Amino acid sequence: MSRKPKKVVQELISFKFVKETLAIYLFLMFVIYPLFYEDKYYNMGDAKWHFFRTVTYYIEAPGFYIPTFLTFLLIFFIWYQIDLLRKGGLKEFWDLKKVTITDKFVFAYLIFCLISTILSPYKDFILWGYDGWYMGLIAQVAFVLLYFFVSRFWRWDDIMLMIYMGASALVFLFGVLNRFRVDPLEMYVGLDEYYIPQFLSTLGQSTWYSSFVAIMLPIGVFIYWYAEKKWVRTLAFLYNVLGAMTLITQDSDSAFFALLAEFSVLFAVSFRENRYMKRFLEIVLITLLSWRVIGFLQIAFPEQAVQLGSLMIFGTQHPILWIPIIIIAGLYAVLSRADKKGTFDVTKITWVRTAYFVLLIAGIAGAVIYITLNSTGVLPESLRSTNNYLLFDEFWGNSRGHSWTVTVESFFDCLKDDPVRAIFGAGPDGFYNTAYKYHSAELFEKWGENTILTCAHNEWLTQIINIGLLGGLAYLGIFVSAIVVFMKNSVKCPELIGVVMAIASYMAHNFFCYQQIICTPMIFIVMGAGASILSTNGLRPIYEEN
Repeated sequence: MSRKPKKVVQELISFKFVKETLAIYLFLMFVIYPLFYEDKYYNMGDAKWHFFRTVTYYIEAPGFYIPTFLTFLLIFFIWYQIDLLRKGGLKEFWDLKKVTITDKFVFAYLIFCLISTILSPYKDFILWGYDGWYMGLIAQVAFVLLYFFVSRFWRWDDIMLMIYMGASALVFLFGVLNRFRVDPLEMYVGLDEYYIPQFLSTLGQSTWYSSFVAIMLPIGVFIYWYAEKKWVRTLAFLYNVLGAMTLITQDSDSAFFALLAEFSVLFAVSFRENRYMKRFLEIVLITLLSWRVIGFLQIAFPEQAVQLGSLMIFGTQHPILWIPIIIIAGLYAVLSRADKKGTFDVTKITWVRTAYFVLLIAGIAGAVIYITLNSTGVLPESLRSTNNYLLFDEFWGNSRGHSWTVTVESFFDCLKDDPVRAIFGAGPDGFYNTAYKYHSAELFEKWGENTILTCAHNEWLTQIINIGLLGGLAYLGIFVSAIVVFMKNSVKCPELIGVVMAIASYMAHNFFCYQQIICTPMIFIVMGAGASILSTNGLRPIYEEN
């Protein structure tokens, strides 16, 4: 399967206009956007929206609007289509046999977003989205178009990849420094002490920040795991140290689920060669030892260290974590020695991989069963727990228990009262319209009159309310199908492993979080890049040995 245009098509000036315009846009999104802010943390969400709106849609001038990149991409694309028609390449470009299952899910999601908007009675709210979130129809259409343009017109560029990673490393560096009250950008000046643990770097809220880490860190991890050039691996090593440090200090528990998903994917593919399994063990050691370094700094500079949650402190300071470090270091030494002697082949023990995933699935299922039994009072007193992670009530997961419960109840209320709304949704970013229609008294009592619950703090549940059951399933299908398709083709296109890691990490993270204007466009771009890599086939020079 290949979408790569014929040589004559690639040489069309219109094709180059689309490609280069897209390249400039991606530079702005991955290099400037993460570092951009206006009034420090006081309007971070709006500032990011202003940037995204400006580069994607239009520049607002006195009395009129100046269209920007998305408009130019569409104009150049139409020009390109006219050129294809003249050159006889139009049929090849639109060959339905080259459309992947992920492409179909993306298209289906777009259709359901449009249907949901047309059928929604909340027209005043769903075009641009709820104030402060801006996840309305305009944003959803942009995500779909970004996937389309990147999947068809993006081409690999070693230099730009390094620049993208360098920009995210700078974001990570600010995040680590902020956790020790080193504030080179003076973001905390005038900010109440109460808010300091909740905001960091140039992304603001810790959950927004951790979502960014969930997308970018897996790509850096993959580069270290796969690259052969020494200078690339050296830079990737430093990137991973910084990434591990910021992950353990960003103070959002959701990041650990992202890390588990990311490492699970990498562990699975590491059974392909001994060197990859050794590198996987190196990455785990880099992560755990980087956490130890943070722990030493927290103990050495207690006054400077920002107070973090118990899970973060456990990861940095609890002595029990020396046990897995010693075990993994021992395994690495044994594997390295056996590999050098030629007496070990990791491909012969894939049963270990099978056992891991069986235990992982069993562990997740067991946790769900225990939490359910513990929360419903079925367990005997001796087996019950009041731990916040194990007791599902309205306070579970920083009140996600309440949000999830209200969301599920709202869907079934809607299904009984207004089936069309349950099937097609309230409209993009219209969550609060449905939730407050059925549970306003309860929500006002929980959150007060001045705070509005605008999502379920679970991206997949939220989309079922917003776009309806069909739209929610289509949205989930985009991510799941991308993982399946890319993983299936990762032997011939190993770069797809990094894309799968980022997608899996994002999915796990946002099981406890939500769409937002910084990272949701980024994950659609990453999926589009994966589709482009798949269509062009072949390894990239940056990974090849000197």
